[in-house]
Amino acid sequence: MIEKENNFAQPGAMFRSWPADRQDLKPLSQLVIVVDALSDPRVTHEIRSIWLSYWSQADRMLGQKIATKFNVKANM
Repeated sequence: MIEKENNFAQPGAMFRSWPADRQDLKPLSQLVIVVDALSDPRVTHEIRSIWLSYWSQADRMLGQKIATKFNVKANM
């Protein structure tokens, strides 16, 4: 039997291994770059939802943190 691929396990594990200050959405954190990119007016609601889904699949709390910046609920 071929196991199902999980493309989000490794990024999620990496995120959870970071120190708490690096996981935070404060200025100069790496995640602020993600929020800024998704805040661009050229990014459609559909594209933003897809990316939020990706981040949520990597780590549920990460998806929720990013989603709260857009006042939306993170989906999986």
